[in-house]
Amino acid sequence: MTYHDFEAGQAAFQDDMVAKYDRAFRQYSNQELVRVFNQMITLENVSCILELGAHRAPTSKRFMRAKPGRKAVAIEANPFNYAKFGPLAEDVGVLYLNYALTDKTGPLNLVLSDSDRDRKRGHTKTSNSILRNLDFGRTKNVEVPGITFDDLENEPAFKEYLPSLSDARAALWIDVEGALSQLLDGAKTALPKCLFAMAEVERVERFEGQKTVEHVAKQFADLGFYPFLRDSEYMPTQHNVIFVNGALIEPSKLDEIKQVFISNIKSFTPEVNV
Repeated sequence: MTYHDFEAGQAAFQDDMVAKYDRAFRQYSNQELVRVFNQMITLENVSCILELGAHRAPTSKRFMRAKPGRKAVAIEANPFNYAKFGPLAEDVGVLYLNYALTDKTGPLNLVLSDSDRDRKRGHTKTSNSILRNLDFGRTKNVEVPGITFDDLENEPAFKEYLPSLSDARAALWIDVEGALSQLLDGAKTALPKCLFAMAEVERVERFEGQKTVEHVAKQFADLGFYPFLRDSEYMPTQHNVIFVNGALIEPSKLDEIKQVFISNIKSFTPEVNV
């Protein structure tokens, strides 16, 4: 199935709901997709979450608190976020590392929004990226350590915390602010060891030089992942997609989860889902 076919199938039961209910439905669709993501964690006995583009690392912290014996790795490019939010994540056992995930290991520039408000907030904005956000006005660059996902697997702190990615039954939550294509270019050996990924994608270029969803879906496909379900969170420009590793998860195993998601989406009304 091509991404075009997948998108057409999703649009068939989501687009009319977006048009009818707008923000209320868009938020609900995201809640439903997150519910599916968590259901898949249980179904596949996921023992480790990798939160790539972590900010406050909410997914990692919830995962760790939900069940003893789990592991979570949170990767954050912004050194100001790392300094502020890292200790809170580490308090619950998350390994929180300061790296920008990209296609080549080595230092690179992170482009920060540099408005007066950003300065007052200590540059902890969520939408900073290794690519320039086209909505930013004044910006400044800060050099950060870049690493590929493939090299991250052998990074000393990562390796000590998670000796074998293959044995971790790992799932990914990816929100790297337009740099997903670069991440995937550097993930050719590590990503196929993971079960599934929930990734934020864009339909339009929001960052300078960004690759949009059709391109990154092809990159996922080349690594053995197919699109499973999507939400409509920020349609028509941005949404989230769960990509599944077809070599590690039998598609038929997810049929019931898919049908419940579709049924819930189709039956949405603001009155019932307040």
